[in-house]
Formats: sequence, structure tokens, C-alpha cells
Amino acid sequence: MSQFEDDISRAMAGHDDEAPRAADLLRALEHASPPRHRPGWYVPFTVAAAVAAVVAGSVWAGGLLGSHKPVRTSGGAIPVQRLLSCPASYAHQAPWVPAKPAGIDGGSRLVPRDTPSSALICAYRGSNTARQQAGWALSGQRSLAGGLASLAGQLTWQPHRPRQPIPCTLMGGPQTNYLIGLAYPGGARIWVAATDEPNECVGASNGEFTSSGVIGPAVSKAFASGRWPGRTPVSCNRSYQDTGRLGQGAAMVPAGSTSVTICAPKARTVTTSYQALVSALNRLPTRPSTHGCSGTPGPSGAYEIFFSYPEGPPVLVSILIGCHPAIGNGDLQATSASSVMPVVRQLLNAR
Repeated sequence: MSQFEDDISRAMAGHDDEAPRAADLLRALEHASPPRHRPGWYVPFTVAAAVAAVVAGSVWAGGLLGSHKPVRTSGGAIPVQRLLSCPASYAHQAPWVPAKPAGIDGGSRLVPRDTPSSALICAYRGSNTARQQAGWALSGQRSLAGGLASLAGQLTWQPHRPRQPIPCTLMGGPQTNYLIGLAYPGGARIWVAATDEPNECVGASNGEFTSSGVIGPAVSKAFASGRWPGRTPVSCNRSYQDTGRLGQGAAMVPAGSTSVTICAPKARTVTTSYQALVSALNRLPTRPSTHGCSGTPGPSGAYEIFFSYPEGPPVLVSILIGCHPAIGNGDLQATSASSVMPVVRQLLNAR
């Protein structure tokens, strides 16, 4: 059997970093039925065929993404699909990922719209008041058993982070940095960094696209349950809501909404006849948001308006009468609400 092992080793020498050990392949070949003819070419032919099949399509357990050597074909380089594994530590300050997207356009969205074939969550627990904000050790990991379509639907619509800094509160408390490793058919893969901390101001990133969306609480739920949580309808009384949507940096209300919820002294949700409100908001002259205003709105001068969509997070438009600027969606702001408030009141009073 030593000659057999030597043949295997020689045949696999060019793929040492992506193939299983010779002994592992031997055990699999021992169960195969030998050919009935030409015993002289049985060993080398079987070994070569097995190795070719391994290199072409098998899934190997490997180290961190980004350490692979791509398989070259006539169509170019195709990443070898590997089993994802968590880094031993969170190497830099959040948001950080161990490798950039591979086989995926990571510059236009946080994740692709396609449902991944697998998802791994790595957790690194610490505190937002810790002197050292890097190098936190791996505290747990979990492969998700379900909800992957919901994960894709939520993360693919996360808004792009604006260039200007986002102001944060300074509440101290526990912080968990997460890495979400997503693998797709054909070998494409992507890491997403997300953080759950008291101030909800640490963005998410895939190494190329950084989002201002706060997804840490959803990741914590998924880590605890093993399933990505489904979409939760907007509410006027819930503290945490995943708001902010891709496209809100170009329009106050991105296209495609299916309902609007107006949170005011008299709350109301409507699914029809609200396009006049969308048009009024999108006609406003806007500029990049400064995430603040001057002045003091009156007791009945604050409105939160949620625009919901078939998938992904809603857009939240805030109106503060008496404040300057008066309207904002997190990425854009507009000076005056005088042309919008008549439409809002009409919707609130409609029967």
C-alpha cells in the first residue's frame, strides 16, 4: 500500500493547500469497486480521477477566507469554496472584517440580494469603555439553521454610510462585535462586521461597503436562536427599530414603498392614497444631513413617518416643527415642512 500512497501524494502535490490528506482519500477509495480489466492502470488512473474531481468541485475545510488559491479555468479564476471559520480574535476596532468580498461585488451593497447557502456568526464580547478596542478573543460561534432569506433581505437594503460623521451618545456598557460569514454556491463568500452596543452608533461593513444601519440587535437574536429573525412591522412605541434604507441618500423616500405609518398624537397606518406625501417629500430641496437642528419643537410638532417596503428595513422621515432644518431621513435634510404638513394632516384625518 506504500506505493499507492506515493502515487496519491504525487498526484496531489500541486494542490496541497486545498486537498484532503492522502490517508483520507485512501479510506474513500478502499470502498470503490476495482475495474474488471487492465489492472495495470487501475491505481494511477483512479488516483488521478479522484484528485481531479476533488480539485474541480469538492468543499474543503480551510482557514480564514482570502487565504485560498483560485482554480484557473478557461473562464478565469473561480474561488475554491471553503468551510468558513471564525478568526481567533477581532483584530482591529469595529467595524473590521478578516477578508474582503471574494467572487462578489461588495462595493454597491452590504451583501448580495441572493440567499446564501450558509451563514456563520462569530462573537467577540467586550465593553465600549475598555481601553483596548481591538484584539478581543472569540467568545462564541454559531452556524445559522434558518432564516437565511430574511438575512439577505434585511442586509442587502442597509443604507450606505454618509461621509460626514454620525454623532453618538456616550452611554457605557457591554459591546459585542460580530462577524457574519456568508458562503454562496460556486465559492463566492463575504464577511460582514456588525456590533451590538448601547449607543447603536457603530456601523456595519463588508470591507468595501460601510453602512450606517444598526443591525447588531438582530445579529444578537440570531446568535441566540440559531435563526435570523423575520421582519417586524414598524411600531410607534418600540425603542429599537431597524430603519434606514439603501437609496435614502438620493431621495427622501426611495421608490417601492407599500405603506406609511405616521407616528403623532394620532397615529395612523395607510397602504393606499399616500403617494401625494411621497411626492411632497421628494420635491423638497435637500442637502446632506448634519444629524441635528436648532430651535425647540412644540409639544405637538414632532412626527415620525415610517415608509415600509416588501423586504428590507423601512425609511424613517422625522419632522420637527419649530426646528431648523425641520425634516430629515438620516442621510438628507430639508429646511421647511410647510409644503408637507398639509398632506400629513390630510392623511391623519382621512376616514
